[in-house]
Amino acid sequence: MAIFAPDFAGRPPTGYLPLDSSTADVRPRRSLRESEKRYRNLIHNLPWALVQVDSTAMLPIFDDLRCAGVSDITSYLAANPALMFHSRNVVRVTDANRQAVELFGADGANRLIAPVDYLFAASPDTAKRVIAAHFDRRRNHSEIMKLLTFDGRLRDVQLSVTYPTPPEPLDVTLLTFEDVTERLRTEAQLRQVREDYSRATRIATLGELTSSIAHEVNQPLSAITMNAETSLRWLSRTEPDLAKVRQLVDRIADSARLASQIVQRIRTMVAPQLPDPVALDLNAVVEEALLFVRHDIEMRAISLSTALNVGLPQVRGDCVQLQQVVVNLLVNSLQALAQAGTAEGRIDLASGTADDDVFFSVRDNGAGIAEEDLGRIFDSFFTTKPDGMGIGLAVCQAIITAHGGRMVASNHPAGGAVFRFTLPAARP
Repeated sequence: MAIFAPDFAGRPPTGYLPLDSSTADVRPRRSLRESEKRYRNLIHNLPWALVQVDSTAMLPIFDDLRCAGVSDITSYLAANPALMFHSRNVVRVTDANRQAVELFGADGANRLIAPVDYLFAASPDTAKRVIAAHFDRRRNHSEIMKLLTFDGRLRDVQLSVTYPTPPEPLDVTLLTFEDVTERLRTEAQLRQVREDYSRATRIATLGELTSSIAHEVNQPLSAITMNAETSLRWLSRTEPDLAKVRQLVDRIADSARLASQIVQRIRTMVAPQLPDPVALDLNAVVEEALLFVRHDIEMRAISLSTALNVGLPQVRGDCVQLQQVVVNLLVNSLQALAQAGTAEGRIDLASGTADDDVFFSVRDNGAGIAEEDLGRIFDSFFTTKPDGMGIGLAVCQAIITAHGGRMVASNHPAGGAVFRFTLPAARP
């Protein structure tokens, strides 16, 4: 006799297991019914929405495409969109559990027994990737997609597809949907709070650099004033020297552009924005960050040494955030030197490679970090400065961690503190 292995709705699938009567006697019908009941209860009480799909109609189509030499199904679907629409109508949902009924806002499982077209109404590109994974004979596919319910709600769901492989019944593909709408909304809110926190730190840091910023802006403005006055003197002559005036006007234009760039740099640092990861030259990030503190370094007669290795691999990150880290570390060193009252202050900057990472370090010859403070130097609201807020280094570490890197602090054997961060090199 033939004993069927039931699906979660209790129907016999296409494949079955032949057993002789002696084996069947060992497993009485009552035991099989109880097993089927436990299986159905398990599936229907899963915490995720689950639908069963019959995609066997696509198998002969896939075989024909492979015989025709098609290996890149994604490109083929882009050139032949009719196939995608055809597949969404011939592939059918054959069963659904209670959670699926609730997720879709349906009045019963029968409403979901239909072609899969409605599953991908809000995410047509997901359908392409699901087809591609099936064509490539992959076992699973997973992604986050948009789902439009029957009552008009748009939800974010984590889709997981499990494709059958022989000797499993080929008409049973399982799709699970986990509603992650609230989780993604909460994550977005946390990202916004983190960005607001980071922006507040940038503003606070720039506030500490007001004299440096004022000096940077004042330089081109002074040059504009001087060249404009000189131009007027040349024009007031009996025979104006127009060539000289033209040269001075060019200098005025150059100075105006420089002033505009300085203002734009400052505005970029304080403007609210979402992180924008791109391939970056870390040395260029450091050099631009130095522009913010250059005047303070010069005014305090601090010796600055830069050993930035040329030809570093690029890193992938947000330019403004990484500049914020470098500026914060430089300001931290300036403050450490001021606190220590070091007669000959020194800051050493270095960049290079370590294994597959790119590193940057800042060392000063101040008093260093107390041993009992090393373990909590990056903790939020921890500070050793009388007027410090204790958020700068915490934000720095959070930014580097978000970039897939690591930041450490230590004391140099020759004195002073060393802050070093590493970032993964960007892949070509």
